[in-house]
Amino acid sequence: MHYPLRYIEWSEDKQRELGRIHEYPSMHSDELFVHKLVDAIKLNHRIWVHISHESENTGQHIVYARPFAEELPYPYQKSLARTITGQKDYPSSLQPEYWVWNGDSFERISGYDYSMAALDIARRLLDHYWVENGVTYDMLYTVLDADRQKVMFFLSEVRHG
Repeated sequence: MHYPLRYIEWSEDKQRELGRIHEYPSMHSDELFVHKLVDAIKLNHRIWVHISHESENTGQHIVYARPFAEELPYPYQKSLARTITGQKDYPSSLQPEYWVWNGDSFERISGYDYSMAALDIARRLLDHYWVENGVTYDMLYTVLDADRQKVMFFLSEVRHG
């Protein structure tokens, strides 16, 4: 099934809509899940934080968002913004991308850039932790970079012991 999706800017101060950010006239339901499950989206080189989302009985889906600010506690926030805005590749289909905190900044994890169906990416977005090759990662933040068709997973390695 396909559904229309609109992104609307929301003002917490004014408790009202400020206007349309972007609209997708028709989106496959699997990709719609990804759009609703991420913490933020990058559209037209601007980052928007998801506040809430809803669906109407007409089949219309809406995501309410506000401009990105300092979303994660220090020391993550500046590195998060730099990493999101600094990527320039443009793949043709939705793909996951993994970034792990190295103590100073987010560093891309290589070797996990495999193709996944949108529904599989949505399933991963439901998890708080991800285990790969015996390493447990905490999901700190997720961003759909619509400009590049990448779902960016920002992770922190969980130290056992």
